[in-house]
Amino acid sequence: MKNKALKIILAIVLAVFLLFGTLLVGGGAWVYSHGYYHALLGGIAESESKWDEAIGYFKTAYEKNPDALMVAHALACCYAMKGDNESCFHWLEIAVNPTYGDLARDAAKTDTEFDSVRQTPEFQALIAEPAEK
Repeated sequence: MKNKALKIILAIVLAVFLLFGTLLVGGGAWVYSHGYYHALLGGIAESESKWDEAIGYFKTAYEKNPDALMVAHALACCYAMKGDNESCFHWLEIAVNPTYGDLARDAAKTDTEFDSVRQTPEFQALIAEPAEK
């Protein structure tokens, strides 16, 4: 995420979704089983620069819901901040799949979390537009 305000807004939206999702679909089991609970906790840990904690939550969220490609993007951010480029590129490659690719590429171009890897050939290849690859 680009800045703390956006993260806070995302956390609020997710919290509202969790509340209403719980009420609408018959309980917190669905919210928990689809990884939203862990994604929220990961976002909170990420906003506090607790990278290992955030990674643990985000991995659990992704395991519960592999279609949550924004979680893969968040994992890439956390690994970049830890200096683990190999893991960063692995998760960014997942995030830029055809379903979520344009959004993930656009976000990655400006996310400050990627400053340490932005100029690497691997990162540039991942954020290149599909026609450029």
